[in-house]
Amino acid sequence: MWTERLSLRQRLLFWLLPPILLLTIVWLWTTYAIVLHFANRTYDWSLQDTAQTLANQGGNARGELAFDLPPAAFRMLEFDEVDKVYFSVSDDRGRQLLGNRSLPPNAAGNPPPGEARFYDARVDGKAVRLVEYTVPNEASGRLLFVRVGETLHKRQAMARDVLAYLITPQLLFLAGIVFFVWQGIGRGMAPLSRIRDAIARRTHEDLSPLGESGLPAEVHEQVHVINDLMVRLGRTITAQQRFIADATHQLRTPITVLCAQAELAQRARDPDELRAALAKLNATTVRLARLANQLLSLSRAEARLAGASAFTPVAVTALLEDVVERLVPAALAKQVEVSIELAGEPAAVSGDSQFLREMLANLVDNAIRYTSSGGRVEVGARQAGEAVVFVVTDNGPGIPEAERQRVLEPFYRSAEAGVDGSGLGLAIAHEIAILHKGRITLTTAPGGGGLTASVEIPVAPARGAGE
Repeated sequence: MWTERLSLRQRLLFWLLPPILLLTIVWLWTTYAIVLHFANRTYDWSLQDTAQTLANQGGNARGELAFDLPPAAFRMLEFDEVDKVYFSVSDDRGRQLLGNRSLPPNAAGNPPPGEARFYDARVDGKAVRLVEYTVPNEASGRLLFVRVGETLHKRQAMARDVLAYLITPQLLFLAGIVFFVWQGIGRGMAPLSRIRDAIARRTHEDLSPLGESGLPAEVHEQVHVINDLMVRLGRTITAQQRFIADATHQLRTPITVLCAQAELAQRARDPDELRAALAKLNATTVRLARLANQLLSLSRAEARLAGASAFTPVAVTALLEDVVERLVPAALAKQVEVSIELAGEPAAVSGDSQFLREMLANLVDNAIRYTSSGGRVEVGARQAGEAVVFVVTDNGPGIPEAERQRVLEPFYRSAEAGVDGSGLGLAIAHEIAILHKGRITLTTAPGGGGLTASVEIPVAPARGAGE
């Protein structure tokens, strides 16, 4: 639509001008009606004077009503340079005693004696304003009906002249309104221009808040929202920069070790020494691969969190069995017993099966790593209202209560941790839990030792719900 190309100022003027023009037309029409009303009153008084003058000319000759009007007076009554004047005098028997035209009576009825009434009619096809005056004649005992009328040219010309004098100042007034509305809109939109210029001068590194002083209420709200967005964006960028720095640091160490071990393997002359160097090289490669996979998982979880998520029902029991089955070799290598404990058959949860599997795998792998040889890891799930709670419990060293929130951040590792790691396992589980509108809770395991990680995930909606 062509209005989409208009500026906000032009759009406001486009919507304001039609009602202003309409009000101007209504004002002119009302003014014309008012002027015509007072013109009618002025000329009506003249008609009434003429009717009363005619009524006073009546006389009684031989017991009959008679009017003796000189020719000069007759011509004076008819004389008008603009309008056609009509007059007639008749009695209550219907006889016309005087006049130049038989005039129609008032449709509303004759006025009482001594009173005059004005009305409109058509004479010879022309609109005429008439006055009817009833006069009692005492000598004959009869009523005289004096009617005087004239066409409307003078009245209409007077109203048009007044209107013509009013149109010019009214057009100037309208032009002034348009000008001041245009200027007023420009002044009112000046804060938007300042904000536009302030944003245009910004670089991608400048996320400082925009000035909120001196702004209209509506603009103030918008700027406040933009400033909130900048704050959140700043936190996100800072977190990303910290993540990149931490990831670089975490990757640099195993890569450096990997290069050193490869160099030692190249220098080895003894087969046993070479095998030992290759074993260390393989262990470092595995650690590096695991770290890269964890970084990728965390990045994918954060990216999915920022976008829309389409979840499907995921069976809890099958999910737990699959995760534990994948980690049995790691548990056997460390001689840690892993068992599944289910309280009944929990309902299916709503989520992404791959992400949920990765979340549980990180929790179970974390428990196996921090559990001493011969220890035990229990994996279970139970339904709690409209959610399923996944529980992973180990009898390892646990995490101090003061650090339980911080270990959910990427790359943070407790100072008491005695096992090599990247500090990403719990962070990945935390991000995936948030993605699924759930939450992760870390508590001391029953019996006072170890750690219990509980993740609450909403159950899948019943089939047909919301349809």
